Amino acid sequence: MKRIILNFSEAVLSKTTRQRIEHGLVGFALGLFLIHLGLFGLNLLFELNWPEPYFGHPLQTLYTPFSAILVAEVYLLIHYLPTSFARSMGKQMEIIALIEIRSVFKDVDFTQTWPWDAAFFPHLLGAIGLGAILVLFYRILPRRIARIEEVELGRFVAVKKVLAGMLFAYLVGLSGWSLWNWASELIHLPLGQTHDPNVFFYNEFFTALILVDVLLLVISFRYLSDFGLVMRNCGFVIGTILLRRALGLEAWHALAYEWTAGILAILVLLLHRGLTREDSEPNAQLT
Repeated sequence: MKRIILNFSEAVLSKTTRQRIEHGLVGFALGLFLIHLGLFGLNLLFELNWPEPYFGHPLQTLYTPFSAILVAEVYLLIHYLPTSFARSMGKQMEIIALIEIRSVFKDVDFTQTWPWDAAFFPHLLGAIGLGAILVLFYRILPRRIARIEEVELGRFVAVKKVLAGMLFAYLVGLSGWSLWNWASELIHLPLGQTHDPNVFFYNEFFTALILVDVLLLVISFRYLSDFGLVMRNCGFVIGTILLRRALGLEAWHALAYEWTAGILAILVLLLHRGLTREDSEPNAQLT
């Protein structure tokens, strides 16, 4: 049974599968954009009064293809999880930044108010802030390839692949369930009312991701002898919890949680660098 699950995980996390999913989702995003644009035209032409956050302005049609791109980013997070805990943390911040950019298009406001009074403004600041944090994060992150063929870490790598494969299966099921529930509520809600799709998808996915991260952290204690690496990975788990918490908060409060998570990720990377001797690279696979 374990062999079957491991084979499934290796298949869905392979380079070929990654390329197919990326290319497929790009085409899917383009198709969704054209459909949304067509529906916007129908709403405008026949005055159907569909929900304002999705059909109030042509730029809001960009919300839909961004949703497909976000699914690709979530898959890449799962793809990198078995080989790089830190890279997975970076992907989490990229996903939240894209969610914020998507929210800018949904909440775009063309009134004459000051920008900080507009609904999109905290989302814009969140995306810009996380983007700047990611620049520092990837500059600090050691640029070395994980040596997954090392025998002493082979079992741990297999565990990570199995968990990543299970997370992928959960992603597929959650995507279908979330789309169905969101579409149903969109149809049955009164005109002018909408629900954030993050409530149906990203909250649940990040909750599962937290559980996987904690499980990997506990299992990794068997292989770790570097205190700095332990502290770094603990900081990443806390950062994931903060990002998950941000999804359910008001925009300005979410901004504070997102920036705190990003700054924490940079600080624990610096802590790890300070506590680890440059002439010693133990547990390179766990980067």
